[in-house]
Amino acid sequence: MSENQNILLIQTAFIGDVVLTTPMIRALRKCKPGAKITVMVKPEARAFVESLEEIDEVLVIDKKKAHRGLGMLKLIRDIRKRNFRILLSPHQSHRTSIIAWLSGIPTRFGYRSAGFSMAYHHRLKRPMELPEIHRLLRFLKDSICPDVSLEDDIPHLEETETGRHEAQELLKELNIRSPILLGCSSVWATKRWTPHGFAELARDLIKKYKSDVLLIGSPADADVADQIIKVAREFVGEDGLRRIHNVCGKTSLPGLFSLMKRSQFLVSNDSAPVHFGCAARIPVVALFGPTVPSLGYAPIAPRTAVAELEGLYCRPCGTHGSHICPEGHFRCMRELTPAMVEEKILEVIN
Repeated sequence: MSENQNILLIQTAFIGDVVLTTPMIRALRKCKPGAKITVMVKPEARAFVESLEEIDEVLVIDKKKAHRGLGMLKLIRDIRKRNFRILLSPHQSHRTSIIAWLSGIPTRFGYRSAGFSMAYHHRLKRPMELPEIHRLLRFLKDSICPDVSLEDDIPHLEETETGRHEAQELLKELNIRSPILLGCSSVWATKRWTPHGFAELARDLIKKYKSDVLLIGSPADADVADQIIKVAREFVGEDGLRRIHNVCGKTSLPGLFSLMKRSQFLVSNDSAPVHFGCAARIPVVALFGPTVPSLGYAPIAPRTAVAELEGLYCRPCGTHGSHICPEGHFRCMRELTPAMVEEKILEVIN
């Protein structure tokens, strides 16, 4: 390995953003086959990033514990001793820029729109008209890989033995095969479809596809899933209720990915499960409320679609959603009907 091919890529955004970065990582390895490629992520992304064959090393930034406050100095020392020659940072936070500035890396690429962008020697334009995956590939093209193609644009993850075992054991415990997945939560409350909408959809899918429905998410999402099941009790019979399962937090992220690979299709709020589903190559319907596809985070993989209430005057009300509807009516999600979602399901599975 040539010394000038020791590369650090920083992507410390949300889990979904890390998945969207995988085409960029794959293209970087293809462009620099002899380089040492290190990727920095948050702790929750480590397990599935480490399984990517394109990566030589994973560094973890623990913003809440180990690297909080003065702990950041330890991280900087760890970076400096690795003698990186090139830094790629498509993450725009001030914290990431400060890390770049203090890293001592002689060639640093970042966005000109990043906080404290003076930390970068080369400040690139972020083409907002492109999907996020293509923005990331363009970042690579405009920095160190001028011949990179934007066509290899499907997220990819590697199935791990641990993840495979978790998924198989969960399906065995539930005594089901090929379930339907509903990604029912989001960090942002306004990005969550209504419990009544999910409950009605679950009822319809069980009846139509004769399959069990799994409500997926992190441990923190279990209460949201419980609320959906509570609402479903109002109009779903006992036989139907037995086929709706709250499995939030029952697997790791690699386990969730393996579960997706054994499922029929996914319907999810605009959140990380959408991108995991694309990487698993299953049909995906993404539910968009306060956000819109033109922001760049809608799925672009084959057999994917977006269900949304088009033409609503107040959309988008932000880039991430919020905790309450700014207009007070929440029409973007309340008026999104199960029938509209089921129409999109037919599009992607056919």
